[in-house]
Amino acid sequence: MLKTRETMIALLQGREKLLEHIGFPRQQAEWITLVCLHSGLFTRDQFAFYLQGANRFYVRRCVKALIDCRVSSRPFADERVIDGRLICRIFGKQIYEVLEIPHVRHRREASLEVIGRRLLSLDFVLDHLELPWLTTEQDKVSCFEQLGIGRDLLPRRIYSGRAKGQIHYFPLKTPVAVGPEAAVFVYVDPGMGTRSRLDSWGEAHRRLWEKLRRSGRRIEVVAVAWEQELLDRAGRRLRSWVAEKMSEDEKEALMLRQAIAETDFDTIEGHGGWDAVVEKILRWDREDPAPKGREMIDDFRLWGSRRCRRMGGHLTKGGWRK
Repeated sequence: MLKTRETMIALLQGREKLLEHIGFPRQQAEWITLVCLHSGLFTRDQFAFYLQGANRFYVRRCVKALIDCRVSSRPFADERVIDGRLICRIFGKQIYEVLEIPHVRHRREASLEVIGRRLLSLDFVLDHLELPWLTTEQDKVSCFEQLGIGRDLLPRRIYSGRAKGQIHYFPLKTPVAVGPEAAVFVYVDPGMGTRSRLDSWGEAHRRLWEKLRRSGRRIEVVAVAWEQELLDRAGRRLRSWVAEKMSEDEKEALMLRQAIAETDFDTIEGHGGWDAVVEKILRWDREDPAPKGREMIDDFRLWGSRRCRRMGGHLTKGGWRK
């Protein structure tokens, strides 16, 4: 338990102290900060897990205290009951400003699909606090820029309407962790998207993953859902992405193709120059002309939410489907 607490405190990067300074008890400040960074939403089961097995009456009192607390003449947590389950949303603008993350969109109203994705994201992070998570959009962009990866390689969405032309990176806001040897990207499926959603998500990350793998980091994708059927479907697709099926020659050819596409002169010169690189690729194509699959990650896992699974199904427009 102590190790879990220490890793969570490191994850918060001292932001929880900012809430303590304006009067929040330590435990509340830590939980609010964690939720604001990763989801903006939480359930009683998730709060109980954070409180390390506290009884349900104590958990209810804590949740009520959060709902009753007023910020700028508004409750900073409102409640939404779906199929008998309490979902709290931390929406007070002042809270996010105090935490120095005023532009995080977690405090806004969201669709049922986004609610499901955020709850599952928080659930996975709660069980893996030891990973070096990148919390905000700016944290993610800054991390990859420091690794020499430009914004043009990052997944993004260009908005229209009132926000016409505005670019948001990692628009689904699913968890990402980057360490010196490996990077973990979490795909969250609340069960309301199409079968092609995973392919679109993978394609949006493909160039980023290629760059990270060339830097020596392993890429692991974790598919998160609350139904086994969704996990099985994701597993079948992810299996075709695993790069370990490739031979060393195939991996080298993939790397050299990418070096040519990006005019990476250092890599090209390190492999004998343009002529030598082109010859290697042509020789590989002659020996095995069959098109290769989309091998672009090193490993994957499937993770089923235990706390959200207790809700008895998954989220639909009519509530939780049993």
